[in-house]
Amino acid sequence: MRSPFTALRTLGALAALSALVLVTACGQEMNANRPAPGSVSESDANRPNRPQQYAVTAVVLANASHGPQICHLARMMMPPTCSGPDVVGWDWDAVTSQSVRGIRWGTYHLTGTWDGKRFTLTEPAKNLRPGDKPRGGVDDRDFRTPCKAPPGGWKPVDRSKVSHAAEQRLQELLEQDPEYGGHWISYPAGLRGGQTVTVVTFTGDLPGNERQIRTAWGGPLCLLTVERSQQELRTVREDLVKRMRAGTPGYLGVGSDPVNNRVRLYVTVPSDHMQRELDRRYGKGAVGLSPWLHPKALPGTASGR
Repeated sequence: MRSPFTALRTLGALAALSALVLVTACGQEMNANRPAPGSVSESDANRPNRPQQYAVTAVVLANASHGPQICHLARMMMPPTCSGPDVVGWDWDAVTSQSVRGIRWGTYHLTGTWDGKRFTLTEPAKNLRPGDKPRGGVDDRDFRTPCKAPPGGWKPVDRSKVSHAAEQRLQELLEQDPEYGGHWISYPAGLRGGQTVTVVTFTGDLPGNERQIRTAWGGPLCLLTVERSQQELRTVREDLVKRMRAGTPGYLGVGSDPVNNRVRLYVTVPSDHMQRELDRRYGKGAVGLSPWLHPKALPGTASGR
């Protein structure tokens, strides 16, 4: 099993693809059975009386059990399986696709309307091409290093403590610390720069926690103070998972977001009311909404002119 730190090194590179398919992963739980009803932001009330259009990049799949569906949960085995709402107006002849044992699928840029149950195309689907940026849910995590570089740059202080075993020891130390908020791997020169810095957050006592960390980890290190501990966030996450399993409308999945010191709640379409309710229940900023469908500006509105 890879250590959590090794897995996190791939997180930044995969972040841009998170809008394509929501896949079950460590620390996340996805609702594979319930398509989420739509919800409309209060700002929509001031828009012209036209259906809101949404954009998303997603897998579309059809098999013997159902017609074309947009996958908000896809298991990318061969052939893949899919869970999500029906897509209306689909034409396989207008796109390229793969087919294995009666299952047909592909990944596409989609634009359409959402009625709470079905996604209706308003523009022809477009195949995802290499280098394309995904549409839809935006990943707002910033994987740049939030600390200033020390004199001489980001260098290990003890190379004997930069290893897979050292990462595991550090993880064990962090999980035992009640002030631990979370950690991730940052990229001082960007995702393609190669160099990494371990960022660890605590709710207090950074000098003391740094001394403790250095007993296990000798690599480049950035420490930050945050509001919520890992245990507080875990309690919030577990409660959201229970609510999702109980069938709370609109919930697609729950995951961790250490970069923003919050829990990430995946929804089909967010609303101001939904965010206010989460802030009231868990505290302002403890839960961030990640939309699956991204609203497009309507022609004639201030943002769509």
